[in-house]
Amino acid sequence: MHIVPLTLTLTPTGADGTLRSLLSSLVRAGGSGGANPALDALIRDYTVFHAVLVVVGGLFLLAVVALAIAFWTRFARARRDASATAFERRTYAGFGVLTVMVGLFLALVVAANVSTVVSPRSGFAGSLGLLGSPHAGSRTAQLQESVATWVRSGRAEVPSLVDQRIDDRLAWQRPKAIACTALLVVFLVVSSLVWRTLIRRSRTPRLGQGLARTGLLTAGTLSVAVTLLLVLMVMGNTQGSIAPLSLTLFLG
Repeated sequence: MHIVPLTLTLTPTGADGTLRSLLSSLVRAGGSGGANPALDALIRDYTVFHAVLVVVGGLFLLAVVALAIAFWTRFARARRDASATAFERRTYAGFGVLTVMVGLFLALVVAANVSTVVSPRSGFAGSLGLLGSPHAGSRTAQLQESVATWVRSGRAEVPSLVDQRIDDRLAWQRPKAIACTALLVVFLVVSSLVWRTLIRRSRTPRLGQGLARTGLLTAGTLSVAVTLLLVLMVMGNTQGSIAPLSLTLFLG
């Protein structure tokens, strides 16, 4: 005979019957620590989701700091080098400023996610607004109903519908994370080659002008922009690949 755990009768159901209301009630009631394994699983995945961004974002931050130091060092040397061109100095200074700005952004992202990892319940509660109020019968509504039933059951086993939605997400998100990482490496190499070529050509007056230079400048600028976009894509897709439950819950 199956005995229903006592915690089931104490589980809040939410004032308006929505998943958002249910989870808000549970979080406010302090239900965790084994009392509701389903809620524990949601909060644990949410914590890992943000911890991944701390680690990946931290690695990118270290790389950007190293690049910033390298660019400002080269800029200082170029200022003292009489053979260095104005274009060379502007390039090093421009990349120096860019890496500082990107570094500050990444530092802010890492710091924000560290605070979430330290206090995941408050962060989880603040994210519940993303659930919204989906139309009845929609895929999102079906997913939220399944999660609500799971949370009310107090069981650790993930429902088959939720499991299937996670598998559907991983089927494209993991390959996307790998592809974005590979493309990031490619664009880093391409960008480095293009800007090295531009600096080298700037030292030769007859090669420093013309359509070829314009084309290289355009390619170099675009490669930097794409590289920055790929950094964000790598971070986001890595999060979703390692901790897919949170992303599936909030984004479907």
